[in-house]
Amino acid sequence: MPDVISKVMKINLRVRSKERIGTLLQDILGGVPGPNRGSTTIGDFDGAYIDVGGVTFDVMVPNEPDGALAKVIDKHGEGVDSICFAVDDMNYTEAALNEHGIEFARRHSFHGNEIAFVRPRDACGMSLEFIQTGEN
Repeated sequence: MPDVISKVMKINLRVRSKERIGTLLQDILGGVPGPNRGSTTIGDFDGAYIDVGGVTFDVMVPNEPDGALAKVIDKHGEGVDSICFAVDDMNYTEAALNEHGIEFARRHSFHGNEIAFVRPRDACGMSLEFIQTGEN
């Protein structure tokens, strides 16, 4: 029987300014920049990774002023957007969560990966993301 998750993959941050969060995570906290993802992802934002103390932060900056991420920031502010977990078996993870009344709000494939999000109301108000990479 697999584990429900294999590791915490990253913490997604929604911010208005890549420079401002870079000052905090890199200049002050000593983070190391990882690859800049640009807009090659799902959503209307540019992304970049920054590793701080062994934790990967995925910085998401809106690239459309009226886009979905910009609207979320306007409504909820900057901060933690979601916590992302790596899973080995998305079907097993979904079944384990369902046993406890927790459902995926969305599940889809992207670049060979399976991606799913839990409804925040089922997770104490947090947005939880699960990714099964195409390598599994």
